[in-house]
Amino acid sequence: MRFPLRTVPRPFSLAAAAALTLTLSGPVSAAGDTVLSTGPVVVGGAGQPDSLGINQAIRDGEAKRGTALSTGTFKPLSPRAEYASLPVYVGKVGDKAVRLRLGPKPDERDSVRGEYTSGGAPGVRLLAGEWEDGTFLMEESDDGTRVSGNWEGTIDNAGVVRGNWTDAFNPAIILPFMIRPLGLLVIPPFDMTPNSGVTYAPPPPKSSISGW
Repeated sequence: MRFPLRTVPRPFSLAAAAALTLTLSGPVSAAGDTVLSTGPVVVGGAGQPDSLGINQAIRDGEAKRGTALSTGTFKPLSPRAEYASLPVYVGKVGDKAVRLRLGPKPDERDSVRGEYTSGGAPGVRLLAGEWEDGTFLMEESDDGTRVSGNWEGTIDNAGVVRGNWTDAFNPAIILPFMIRPLGLLVIPPFDMTPNSGVTYAPPPPKSSISGW
């Protein structure tokens, strides 16, 4: 710790100067005899808690800068029981095979929810998407709390969706994707013929109220 230089008024004895030097060279004490350290701060050492949260801040910063696709440790998500019977879509993201279970959101029109697996990676990633006029948008989450990837594409007249997947932590990572229904359609086909504007949406659900 450096102290500002002061002009010492005369007379001033050598003994007093030595006493002052010894006093300033030791640790500085605050009220209540709390020692204020002037040495280097050790964070996250052996047996030392990361009380300042610096390590977590570094991990968060790395995620924002894209130096790592996933920072920290998180438990892979297990498949959800309520998605087990949803229709299946298959395809690829980049060179990795993906298998999706997608179904309509119960409270929103023109939207889907579900989960997917990628290659041999453990666990699933949650999905939530929507479509409009042949455009398809979807987000994914690898831990159930943060967005880890974005899907943006178009729907053809067979219900196949093609587009690009973007890494949410590093937007420079962009991979082509293609998904297609394996049986039941969830995402309605869209006629891409210019000026056709024709969609092939499934009929609206019938009301459960008798007489409607």
